[in-house]
Amino acid sequence: MGFLATSLNGMEEMMDTVTKRSRVHVSSPFADVRVAPVKVNGSQVSNQAIEIRDDQGDWQCLNIHSSAYNLIPNSRVAELTEEILIQTGTVWTPQREIWTGRYWAKLYRSDLNLDVPEVGDTISLGIRVENSYDGSCQFRIVLMGFVLSCTNGLVSPKHFSSFTMKHIGDEELDFAMAQSRIRHGVRELEDLLPMVTKLNRIPLTIDLVSQVANETGLPNGEWGHINKLLGGSETAWDLMQAITHRLSHHGRGRAGIQNEEEIGDYFLGRISSRAA
Repeated sequence: MGFLATSLNGMEEMMDTVTKRSRVHVSSPFADVRVAPVKVNGSQVSNQAIEIRDDQGDWQCLNIHSSAYNLIPNSRVAELTEEILIQTGTVWTPQREIWTGRYWAKLYRSDLNLDVPEVGDTISLGIRVENSYDGSCQFRIVLMGFVLSCTNGLVSPKHFSSFTMKHIGDEELDFAMAQSRIRHGVRELEDLLPMVTKLNRIPLTIDLVSQVANETGLPNGEWGHINKLLGGSETAWDLMQAITHRLSHHGRGRAGIQNEEEIGDYFLGRISSRAA
């Protein structure tokens, strides 16, 4: 893990061999990345810097970590993920990719589908693979769903499991465990169906929209776009889909994913529990 922000700022002022952390412009998540030594007042310390080659070909510092941190490049994460997915025996289709310069995620949709006649749609099992260079997350696989009619993400940390593929040598990665956990995602998807049915029984009202706006952390600026998507909507499920459509297709960076997670937990938990 990296230093606390205050410690990092103090160290950056004294660094003489590592580029100061700044906004880094790197178009590709698979740009070269390396571990570099850190010196303070001319003396090397045990901490290490993570550097990435930017679009101009220069090395830029992304973060300072302890000596225990083991770097896995995004390119290696992508290779390992492809190997895991192939061995599941399921067809996986890439849906979207997020890259902030420090955090990378790729979302896949499988051909494992469950029909939900109550809402006239189909939900498929999906996963989000993520990795970071700034210590915000480790190489992790997060189970999720996709609503096929609009390719909206159905994300809920409280109802879908996730597991970390630790920053260690790939010879120690437990591929069998990863495949088993992914296959079990179908059961988790099945467990969500009663909640989806409940949401479809709750009428969409102005009071409900107001409650969701007040009780979630969505930026106020998103609601104008969401309201435009509510034409013909009749239920809480429709409202959830309007929100997740906005977030799935227009969310920005990791904050967009975190908003999706909050909405998924909120609707599948607090709102669905209101149904008789």
